[in-house]
Amino acid sequence: MTKYEVICSDIRKKIQNGTYGVNSRLPTEPELGQQYNVSRITVKKAIDQLVSEGLVIKRRGSGTFVKGLTEQWGGLSPQANGLFHTLDKSKIKSEVVLFEVIPAQEKIAAKLNIQPDDFVYHIIRYRYGEDNWHTLDFSYMPILLIPGLKKEHLYHSIYDYIESQLKLRIQSAHRTITARRPDEYDKKYLKLKATDPVLCIEQVVYLDSGIPFEYSTQHHIGDIYEFKTVSLR
Repeated sequence: MTKYEVICSDIRKKIQNGTYGVNSRLPTEPELGQQYNVSRITVKKAIDQLVSEGLVIKRRGSGTFVKGLTEQWGGLSPQANGLFHTLDKSKIKSEVVLFEVIPAQEKIAAKLNIQPDDFVYHIIRYRYGEDNWHTLDFSYMPILLIPGLKKEHLYHSIYDYIESQLKLRIQSAHRTITARRPDEYDKKYLKLKATDPVLCIEQVVYLDSGIPFEYSTQHHIGDIYEFKTVSLR
């Protein structure tokens, strides 16, 4: 990891384990620079990353503070597999629509903190289960970080493969929820008309090291799906 990623990961862990409590002020940028023996620019980059993840907030003239629950309108969820945590995993089935390796476009590279044209898995899955639940998953993962992924893994839980086989620990997911019109995949697999709403959950999922390993969007039928989550304090 780069220096700012190391700092970001360390502060993130201290927030999560309570070293820096809710609403507490972080050390100043000069203090952090001295603590980690880096420049103020490097510290600022780390703090800006934590701000973008929804863990801290900058208050003009006061400093940088750990966010409280009331401020967590949509930051990190402690359940990385959050959309499925209320479902019986044994009853979730997957149909692999697409599985390929492609060079990352600029948007994907930026989300995964990799270089453009680094190779990533491009995965599209149609997933369905009990109570008429179904969704479309569009995922990108860096090959260097998640090696050995095979099509057979896609019919089950990719996260189980990452944790049980690769021995990596999934920490959190940063999500954005929007409503859109259906694309061709939505029309085909979710049986939607051109005017039907689609609930899209866009997320970047992080390992406990603070490194992003997945950028994905999940498409749900907008007028029948209810999304519940608990924000990380």
